[in-house]
Amino acid sequence: MKTRIIAFIALAAVASFVLASCSTQARAERKGKEAGDQLCDAKNADNPNDAQRHVQKANNKLNDLARFTGRDIREDLRDLDRNLDQLSRGNAHTQDINAIERSIEEAQKTATGNASAAYDGLMEALADCD
Repeated sequence: MKTRIIAFIALAAVASFVLASCSTQARAERKGKEAGDQLCDAKNADNPNDAQRHVQKANNKLNDLARFTGRDIREDLRDLDRNLDQLSRGNAHTQDINAIERSIEEAQKTATGNASAAYDGLMEALADCD
């Protein structure tokens, strides 16, 4: 009887750990998608003021991701600041988004856990960017 109770407790502990891990990864992916959506909005903005506002929101989302994942996304994505600067000026082109996507793909190769999920979210959002 004691063996069954111990086995049940162990199973419950493992299940709790797995579920908690999945929920944080889903949250990281959602936060990444929110940042990517803002980047798309900046690319598609009609004027520089709107583009700058969307880039600022994207920066806030990226800062959230850094706090949530414990890893600064900007350090992993080369030339991200230059691409964001282009987007904020309102003269973004598809190649700016493509450059960000290439940087994410490169960073994703070494990322694990929440950081990998955040990159998945960013890629999902940018894939839908017109």
